[in-house]
Amino acid sequence: MHPVVVLDPWSPWPLAFPAAVLVLGAVLAIAGRERRWVREIGYVLVVAGPLAAAAMLGFLSGTWDQAQRFDAMIELGYETPTFSGGEGIVGGTPGAIDFAATRDGERVEGQLVPLGDAQWQVVEAP
Repeated sequence: MHPVVVLDPWSPWPLAFPAAVLVLGAVLAIAGRERRWVREIGYVLVVAGPLAAAAMLGFLSGTWDQAQRFDAMIELGYETPTFSGGEGIVGGTPGAIDFAATRDGERVEGQLVPLGDAQWQVVEAP
């Protein structure tokens, strides 16, 4: 029997900050018609908001997922787990993720296989 772990999905609430920057930039760009410096600050914020959101989306979601996997493997008794690419995103859903760790003093390798509903099955390679 392979153990099953539940990995909480990442919540995108931090993206509210770049969205607020985008809205503020739009307001400044529109309201600053008569003051050039206000309008230009608005333009900068309109560009910076989406760029910050894209950067945050890539960095924060990946960091969150990595930490969730690491903590779940530690709870199952694996030591120093590391993860590699695996199958990536397949058809809009995540594919299996390869892992290597130490368990009971022995090096083990395997995969975290998605079962749906944030559940993942830990399958050790023979």
